[in-house]
Amino acid sequence: MKLLFIITKGLEKSGSAIRALQIAALTAEQGNHVEVFLLDEAVQWAKGIKAANGEGLSDYLEMLQSHERPVLVCKSCAERRLITQADLIEGAIIAPMPVLAEKIASPDYKVLTF
Repeated sequence: MKLLFIITKGLEKSGSAIRALQIAALTAEQGNHVEVFLLDEAVQWAKGIKAANGEGLSDYLEMLQSHERPVLVCKSCAERRLITQADLIEGAIIAPMPVLAEKIASPDYKVLTF
Protein backbone atom coordinates (compact mmCIF):
# COMPACT_ATOMS: atom_id res chain seq x y z
CA MET A 1 0.00 0.00 0.00
CA LYS A 2 1.11 3.52 -0.81
CA LEU A 3 0.43 6.40 1.57
CA LEU A 4 -0.37 9.82 0.16
CA PHE A 5 -0.21 12.73 2.58
CA ILE A 6 -2.10 15.77 1.28
CA ILE A 7 -1.13 18.86 3.25
CA THR A 8 -3.05 22.11 2.84
CA LYS A 9 -1.93 24.15 5.85
CA GLY A 10 0.73 26.82 5.72
CA LEU A 11 2.16 29.11 8.38
CA GLU A 12 -1.30 30.01 9.72
CA LYS A 13 -1.65 26.42 11.01
CA SER A 14 2.01 25.52 11.15
CA GLY A 15 1.64 23.10 14.07
CA SER A 16 -0.70 20.85 12.07
CA ALA A 17 1.40 21.12 8.93
CA ILE A 18 4.67 20.33 10.69
CA ARG A 19 3.12 17.33 12.50
CA ALA A 20 1.83 16.02 9.16
CA LEU A 21 5.31 16.34 7.64
CA GLN A 22 6.82 14.66 10.68
CA ILE A 23 4.36 11.73 10.54
CA ALA A 24 4.94 11.34 6.80
CA ALA A 25 8.72 11.37 7.28
CA LEU A 26 8.64 8.85 10.13
CA THR A 27 6.35 6.58 8.13
CA ALA A 28 8.73 6.76 5.14
CA GLU A 29 11.73 6.12 7.38
CA GLN A 30 10.04 2.88 8.53
CA GLY A 31 10.21 1.67 4.92
CA ASN A 32 6.70 2.54 3.77
CA HIS A 33 5.91 4.01 0.36
CA VAL A 34 5.08 7.62 1.24
CA GLU A 35 4.30 10.56 -1.02
CA VAL A 36 3.48 14.13 -0.05
CA PHE A 37 1.39 16.53 -2.11
CA LEU A 38 1.26 20.18 -0.99
CA LEU A 39 -1.89 22.17 -1.78
CA ASP A 40 -3.17 25.67 -1.08
CA GLU A 41 -1.07 27.55 1.51
CA ALA A 42 1.07 24.48 2.12
CA VAL A 43 2.93 25.13 -1.14
CA GLN A 44 4.88 27.77 0.79
CA TRP A 45 6.67 24.99 2.72
CA ALA A 46 8.37 23.96 -0.52
CA LYS A 47 10.04 27.38 -0.65
CA GLY A 48 11.93 26.53 2.53
CA ILE A 49 9.93 28.68 4.95
CA LYS A 50 10.15 27.83 8.64
CA ALA A 51 7.50 27.91 11.35
CA ALA A 52 7.97 30.04 14.47
CA ASN A 53 9.55 27.03 16.21
CA GLY A 54 12.17 26.80 13.44
CA GLU A 55 10.85 23.66 11.76
CA GLY A 56 10.04 23.33 8.09
CA LEU A 57 9.84 20.88 5.21
CA SER A 58 13.62 20.85 4.83
CA ASP A 59 13.92 19.31 8.31
CA TYR A 60 12.06 16.19 7.11
CA LEU A 61 13.03 16.10 3.45
CA GLU A 62 15.86 13.60 3.83
CA MET A 63 13.60 11.05 5.52
CA LEU A 64 10.82 11.68 2.99
CA GLN A 65 13.20 11.16 0.11
CA SER A 66 14.80 8.00 1.41
CA HIS A 67 13.13 6.24 -1.49
CA GLU A 68 13.70 9.01 -4.05
CA ARG A 69 10.14 10.33 -4.05
CA PRO A 70 9.86 14.07 -4.53
CA VAL A 71 7.48 16.25 -2.57
CA LEU A 72 4.83 17.31 -5.08
CA VAL A 73 3.60 20.90 -5.18
CA CYS A 74 0.23 21.82 -6.71
CA LYS A 75 0.89 23.66 -9.97
CA SER A 76 -2.18 25.92 -9.91
CA CYS A 77 -1.65 26.68 -6.20
CA ALA A 78 1.97 27.64 -6.88
CA GLU A 79 1.04 29.77 -9.89
CA ARG A 80 -1.55 31.70 -7.84
CA ARG A 81 1.22 32.54 -5.39
CA LEU A 82 3.74 33.37 -8.14
CA ILE A 83 5.92 30.41 -7.13
CA THR A 84 8.03 28.76 -9.84
CA GLN A 85 10.13 25.60 -9.81
CA ALA A 86 13.21 27.80 -9.32
CA ASP A 87 11.74 29.03 -6.00
CA LEU A 88 11.47 25.54 -4.52
CA ILE A 89 13.94 23.69 -2.34
CA GLU A 90 15.70 20.73 -3.87
CA GLY A 91 13.49 17.66 -3.69
CA ALA A 92 10.21 19.46 -4.37
CA ILE A 93 8.63 19.57 -7.82
CA ILE A 94 5.59 21.26 -9.26
CA ALA A 95 2.91 18.81 -10.44
CA PRO A 96 -0.43 19.43 -12.15
CA MET A 97 -3.71 18.59 -10.43
CA PRO A 98 -4.40 15.51 -12.64
CA VAL A 99 -1.41 13.82 -10.97
CA LEU A 100 -3.13 14.21 -7.60
CA ALA A 101 -6.49 13.11 -8.98
CA GLU A 102 -4.91 9.95 -10.40
CA LYS A 103 -3.33 9.05 -7.07
CA ILE A 104 -6.55 9.68 -5.12
CA ALA A 105 -8.55 7.49 -7.52
CA SER A 106 -6.05 4.64 -7.39
CA PRO A 107 -6.93 1.72 -5.09
CA ASP A 108 -3.18 1.40 -4.41
CA TYR A 109 -3.17 4.58 -2.29
CA LYS A 110 -4.39 5.33 1.19
CA VAL A 111 -4.98 9.09 1.34
CA LEU A 112 -4.42 11.13 4.49
CA THR A 113 -5.37 14.82 4.49
CA PHE A 114 -4.06 17.46 6.87
